Amino acid sequence: MAGGSRINISVLGTSFTIRADEDEAYLKRILWYLEKKIDETRQRTPIADPVKISILTSFYIIDELLREKARDGREAALPEESEEMERIALRLISEIDNAIDGNND
Repeated sequence: MAGGSRINISVLGTSFTIRADEDEAYLKRILWYLEKKIDETRQRTPIADPVKISILTSFYIIDELLREKARDGREAALPEESEEMERIALRLISEIDNAIDGNND
């Protein structure tokens, strides 16, 4: 499609339209995947803040991407690096949970 495709995004209380060179079906697939990962994040944690959900979802998606790249040999991630990334992600999740619990007192 000349000029790219447009897709309306409405996620976590924010709505906007993007335009990209990829076709509409591909953009919809990306949006579906993002919404699926946001739902998974919401099921894993009691966090309600949209920004925190977005950041935590991003961590999960990046972790998934890096693990997949390392598994396929596309990324030279050492096992120690993967373990360290997981520890950091879990620590951040715990800190976010503690901050939320502290704000509810």
